[in-house]
Amino acid sequence: MILQSIKSVMSLILMMMVGFSVTRKPWFGKQGENFLSKLCIQVAIPLYMIVNVYETCGSRKELLNLLKYFPIPFGIIIFFIIVGFAVSRLMKIEKKRQGAFINVIGFSNTVFVGFPIVTAILGEEALPMAMSYYIANTTLFWTVGAWLLRRDGGQEGSLFAKDNLKRSVSMPSVGFLTGIVLVAANVQIPDWIFNPVNQLGKMATPIAMIVIGSILRNIDFRQMKMSRDLAVLLLNRFVAAPALMMAILLPLPFNDIAKQVYLILIIMPAMTQFGILAKESGADYEFCTLLIAVTTVISMAVIPVYTLILGMVF
Repeated sequence: MILQSIKSVMSLILMMMVGFSVTRKPWFGKQGENFLSKLCIQVAIPLYMIVNVYETCGSRKELLNLLKYFPIPFGIIIFFIIVGFAVSRLMKIEKKRQGAFINVIGFSNTVFVGFPIVTAILGEEALPMAMSYYIANTTLFWTVGAWLLRRDGGQEGSLFAKDNLKRSVSMPSVGFLTGIVLVAANVQIPDWIFNPVNQLGKMATPIAMIVIGSILRNIDFRQMKMSRDLAVLLLNRFVAAPALMMAILLPLPFNDIAKQVYLILIIMPAMTQFGILAKESGADYEFCTLLIAVTTVISMAVIPVYTLILGMVF
C-alpha cells in the first residue's frame, strides 16, 4: 500500500507540474487558471460526485451506512475552531488577524487538493467520506468562518447571514445530493447519459492539479517570512492536529477508510476561497494570502510523509 500511495501522490505532482509550466504562457495566464477553476467546481466535480455516489452506494442500505458518518466531520471542524479560539487568545494574536488564524486552523482545501489526494491514496470508494467532510467544511466556513473574517475587518453582522447561507449551497454539494436522490429512488441511469457524465467527471482530478500547479507558480516565495503567528499555525496544522486526531480517531468503532479520509483532510492547505472572502471583508488580506501560499507549499511536502505513516498504521 505504501509504495502504491507514494506512486499515486507522485502522479498528482506530475499533473501539478503541467499547471506550473503553462501558467506563464500568454495563452493561459490568470484567465486560464480562473477558467479551469470554475470548470472544475461548477462542472467536473459535481458530475464526479453524482457518478461516485451512484456507483459506490449501490443500494439504500449502503447509502444509509454512509450518511451515518456525516456528524463526524462537523464535530471535527467545530473542535478545531474551538482550538483556534483558545490558541489565538493564548498567543495573543492581533485582533485583526484572529479570524484568519482560526480559519486556517479549522478549515481545509477539500476540493482542489483534498479530493485528488484522497482518491489517489485510498481509491474512489473513499470519495463519499471526503464529500461528507466537504459539506461540513463548506457549511461552517460560509457561516462561522465568514463571520470571523468580517469581525477581523471591523464589520458587524449575523453569524448566519443570508448571503453566506446561499454560498454554502455549492455545485459539488448539489452533485452529491443528486447522487443520493438517484440511489434512494433506485433510478437506473441509461448508458447514453451515464457515460458522458462519467467521462466529464473524470476531468476533476487533472484540472484541479493543474490549477494548484498554476497557483504555486504565481506565489512570490520571497515574501514568505516566518513569524510567530505563522509558526504556531504550521505546527498546529501539520503536527499537532493530525497527531491529536489520530489519537482520537483510532480507538473509535468505525471503518479504517473513514478514519484515513478525515486524517488526510485535516492536513490539507487553507481554502482558496478564504483569501477572496478576506479581501471582501476588509480583513488582513496580505496575511491571508501568505497563509494560503505557505500551507499549500508545505502540504505538498508533508503529504508523502503522512502517506507513509497511514500505510504503517492502517
